[in-house]
Amino acid sequence: MRLRIRRRAKKELLDIDDDATFFAVVRAILDLEANPRPRGYDKVEGQEEIFRIWVGRDWRVLYSIDADRNQLVIEAVRRKDEGTYRR
Repeated sequence: MRLRIRRRAKKELLDIDDDATFFAVVRAILDLEANPRPRGYDKVEGQEEIFRIWVGRDWRVLYSIDADRNQLVIEAVRRKDEGTYRR
């Protein structure tokens, strides 16, 4: 499965200040490439075909799977707060 990161998600990823958190999120994204439905993944309520995984206690990776193109698209990398799941 090919991995694609949207420009918005790339900016959010590069804005992470803490190195340990940054590398944990990058590791989680790379793991998604091998296993797009890992243990603990969940569908985002109210959003068609958008899934999420938790990275640590505070960070979420939102992604979609395009089976026709054999592609996983990272939609967003966000700290958990009231605006995390808004588009």
